[in-house]
Amino acid sequence: MLRAMRNYTKIIMIIVILFFVASCFAGYGLYVRGNKGGAGDGIRDYPVAEANGKNIMRSDLERGAARISEQYDSSVTSADSPQIRRAALDGLVIQSELEKEIANRKIDVSGDEINAAYAKAMDSYPTREEFMEFLKRSGITEKQVKEDIKKQLQMQKLMESLENDVKVDDKEVRAFYDTAKNFLYKQPAGVMVNIATFKDKAAAEAARKAIAGGAKWDAEMDKYKKDIEMATSYDKPMLMTEQMMQQKELAVLKDYPMDKVTPVESAGENYSYIAVKRSKAVERVLPFNEVSGDVAATIKNQKMQEAQQKFYGELLSRANVKILDASIFPEEKEPEAASADQTEPAASEDKKN
Repeated sequence: MLRAMRNYTKIIMIIVILFFVASCFAGYGLYVRGNKGGAGDGIRDYPVAEANGKNIMRSDLERGAARISEQYDSSVTSADSPQIRRAALDGLVIQSELEKEIANRKIDVSGDEINAAYAKAMDSYPTREEFMEFLKRSGITEKQVKEDIKKQLQMQKLMESLENDVKVDDKEVRAFYDTAKNFLYKQPAGVMVNIATFKDKAAAEAARKAIAGGAKWDAEMDKYKKDIEMATSYDKPMLMTEQMMQQKELAVLKDYPMDKVTPVESAGENYSYIAVKRSKAVERVLPFNEVSGDVAATIKNQKMQEAQQKFYGELLSRANVKILDASIFPEEKEPEAASADQTEPAASEDKKN
């Protein structure tokens, strides 16, 4: 990390905190509750810090630090442990403050919202039986899942309330476009392509045969929609750049004739695709009217991140945090005093005057 973390601790800490806070509210199917032991095993549990008079235990800190370390894989060394623990501590403090903020603002979610999210979590598994087996294996109850889902939804609503204060005006959008258009909004050369990826190869073969025989693209996509992972509509082909067509799976497109449906090609992992080259696309700078919406979204996202960072900083600063075990956190450096060499000339000048 890990020169970057040492040199730019404050910046990296903000990024890590954002991840850590988000992970505390993550939906099921993306993580398993931290009841597998692990991070704090073999370490005597004791309070390492206080936040508003409430103890933060070593075991909780180490679990949080382990979660952060996982994002950096083998790049983390023992020398980074103090900074990672400090980031984990800040994350735990912010999580606690977020829960207070949600309570103070009386942010609530309905039972229907929770049930819909719970159903979505179940649908992320091949079958409902597998989902229930996952809960049983992990020692998690339906009630616990729904409690965590409620926290997640409350967090989303809290972030949405911050977003309401983020405004982007037309002048900002135009200025950003004029500055960035030659590198962010330059479209490379390639071809415009209608493409559909199928989960069932037999369906891909049938659709391909029909289109080759004169059937309409959109009609075939609708006919086999249950077997399709993704498909462009006929009037909205996608750009396939020359670089993309260097890939093995897409190489057939490079020299394939226009307006002819390709054979069924492999898209990897038991997926297949068919495609139709529609027209050539030359390199060009996309005009403002085509990308203004994307520009505005980019600016708003940047402002939203700044608003979140400020908000998290305020939550952290209002918590009365006291370190109880300084030995496991990074040392606070004292401001460097001016050296004798720096002060003597000034003193000499004073004597002259």
